[in-house]
Amino acid sequence: MKNLLIIGAGEAGKMVSHDILVNKNLSNKYHLVGFIDDDPNKKSVDSVNVIGQIKDSSAVIKEYNIDEVIIAIPSATKDLINKILNALQNTNVVVKIVPEFYEIIEGKVVYNQIRNIEPSDLLGREEVGFDLDKISDYYKDKIIFVTGAGGSIGSQIFFELFELPVKKVIAFGHGENSIHNLITKIGNDKRFYYVIGDVRDKNKVNHEIERFKPDIIFHVAAHKHVPLMEDYPDEAVKNNIFGTYNVAKAAIQHKVKKFIFVSTDKAVNPTSVMGATKRLSEKITLSFNKIQNTTKFQLTRFGNVLGSRGSVIPIFKEQIEKGGPITITHKDMTRFFMSIREAARLVIKSGSIQSGNIFILDMGQPVKIVDLAKNLIKLYGYNENDIPIIFTGVRAGEKLYEEILTKKENLKKSIFEKLFISNEEDSFYNENEIEKILINLETTIEKYDNIEIKKLLKKYNQEYQF
Repeated sequence: MKNLLIIGAGEAGKMVSHDILVNKNLSNKYHLVGFIDDDPNKKSVDSVNVIGQIKDSSAVIKEYNIDEVIIAIPSATKDLINKILNALQNTNVVVKIVPEFYEIIEGKVVYNQIRNIEPSDLLGREEVGFDLDKISDYYKDKIIFVTGAGGSIGSQIFFELFELPVKKVIAFGHGENSIHNLITKIGNDKRFYYVIGDVRDKNKVNHEIERFKPDIIFHVAAHKHVPLMEDYPDEAVKNNIFGTYNVAKAAIQHKVKKFIFVSTDKAVNPTSVMGATKRLSEKITLSFNKIQNTTKFQLTRFGNVLGSRGSVIPIFKEQIEKGGPITITHKDMTRFFMSIREAARLVIKSGSIQSGNIFILDMGQPVKIVDLAKNLIKLYGYNENDIPIIFTGVRAGEKLYEEILTKKENLKKSIFEKLFISNEEDSFYNENEIEKILINLETTIEKYDNIEIKKLLKKYNQEYQF
């Protein structure tokens, strides 16, 4: 039998303890030793005593031979999570956590929903819910086409769409293994369809959009790794600009009602090829709103997501599991972060809004990468003597700080929490100008001259610095 300690003697802690005490399988597995809570007025829960405060956690764990700790504070902020992890450092206990508040509201807090603590918890428990009541009518019976559906963001958008009363969701992706993973996870849902294809293949894209006749396209497919695209800007142009253009033109041709372009904070005052290609794609897609009136084009821009294949977390985890060191480019490197699920849900919510063309996600407060690394080390039960951190130097195209938009005064609130509408300029080119840009880009990338490609991107993005 395992000795269990619950941190948090509030309603969530009470729900967890009650489930453990009344469920015979759980009561045979766990001995609930007590609770930890900083509120001096909380003395016991279900006749189980509060035996200390957070600062006492390490001593309590040692005194009572605790095997497992459950953090039962669904509203915990980043600072509180950090405080708890500091208190648990070097205790070698299994740490689990209850779901967020919105999951409790949805009635999902039972013991089998308690999970291992994850990197996204390091940001605090501030996710917003899906607002199904507000968006279900919009998505009812819709056919939805998701490009880049095998990637981190694309697949999460894809999965979240199945929570809605949609008619069909089509996963369009280049990587067969990634699409196969979707097939395995989705199972037999009859609304699921998939396509192996590349957004750079104009004829293939056109054929599939004509075949499925979607109402909405989420265009997520892109090359996102900043240093790699610095070395191969021709590939960034092909995938991010021409791929986007191919999907956009097919959407117009086949009368798709809405095109939602998933963009990035790196498109704002870009310093990288990746950011510059995404910014030019933003300008081209938004310009189509003035060129035609068949398809509405909008974009949603956000920062880094924890746990995506391009984020630092998987790299840090691998480095910790190998015994370190953790490598960071600069001690002042700062990023905005959000969980993959929350980012995907906010993108889907933006699609239901009829007014506005540029949507910005509220990414919260910027996070220093070094602080994230330190917390992740604690999450694994180590300290910086066990896993050192070394600084390797800023890579080509990287910024120390990212921006979500250029002028905050251009923002207005939407009907959804953490989702804003920007009043930035949203029309840039006429159709002839777009065609000329594409011809110039095509001619230039065929020469494989990285400097010339970057100069041409600079011509169409004066704010681009390289």
